[in-house]
Amino acid sequence: MPELPEVETVRRMLDESVRGLTIRSVALSGHRLREPIPATLPRRLRGRTIERVERTAKYLLIGLDRDLTILSHLGMSGRWLVLSPGQRLTLPHVHARIRFTDGTGLWFQDVRRFGLLRLVPTADLGRDPALARLGPDPVAEPPTGAGLRAVARGSRMAVKTFLMDQRRIAGLGNIYASEVLHRAGLDPRRHAGGLAPGEWEAVAAEIRAVLAEAIAGMGTTFSTYRTVWGEPGRYGESLRVYDRANEPCHRCGTPIRRIVQGQRSTFYCPSCQGGRSGPRRARAPRTPATRRAR
Repeated sequence: MPELPEVETVRRMLDESVRGLTIRSVALSGHRLREPIPATLPRRLRGRTIERVERTAKYLLIGLDRDLTILSHLGMSGRWLVLSPGQRLTLPHVHARIRFTDGTGLWFQDVRRFGLLRLVPTADLGRDPALARLGPDPVAEPPTGAGLRAVARGSRMAVKTFLMDQRRIAGLGNIYASEVLHRAGLDPRRHAGGLAPGEWEAVAAEIRAVLAEAIAGMGTTFSTYRTVWGEPGRYGESLRVYDRANEPCHRCGTPIRRIVQGQRSTFYCPSCQGGRSGPRRARAPRTPATRRAR
């Protein structure tokens, strides 16, 4: 699933490519995404001008004149593509084809159809159910150690799962949570409520650094993610642990380990991140008889 750096890359490119353009026509595939695309969308978009392209967490907000916003989520495999005037493409699974008055095209493609396209009155965005439940965006509101520690106080949730909880930090996903914890030197199984102030300061600093570096690298591509011009993200070359199970840690050479947390893969170095991992079952004292049995 595209995470915050990938969506921010798309946002910046869309803002450069289509801001100020007026919509001439819209064609829909008729297929349902995460929810049905309203059949009235072509009529309501025709003649509107794109005034801005913004982002909240993993959501794109394509702002139009006359108080309307296209709320978009890329889901698992969605992507926006910009077509130059006169450019012709034959692609499957394109669910919205927007054509502007200058001939530029903007297509939304989604193979797995978990994406979202919804038209929302701009004044109502703060009350939209998809956005209202989100926590702070870590780019718009860079986290601090003290702030994260306050939110995590008393939590027995694993710190990796905590970082991916969109109600606490909106936009951080599986790839970058693993990277942040490796760079902070923390075992992903530690209880979030048990981290010391200095450890939370390290997490906050690495969230800011990892996201900035990933955005500069146009995000990470493993399968379907591409920029609006069809380019893959470059940040995959910089990943230290994610998707590197059994490969040597760049820092210490220990094989990277993969575990499953919350039905998602977590990658970490058991040496660099081998600190306190939370409560463990106490071992029975070894007696002479048990030592001989071993």
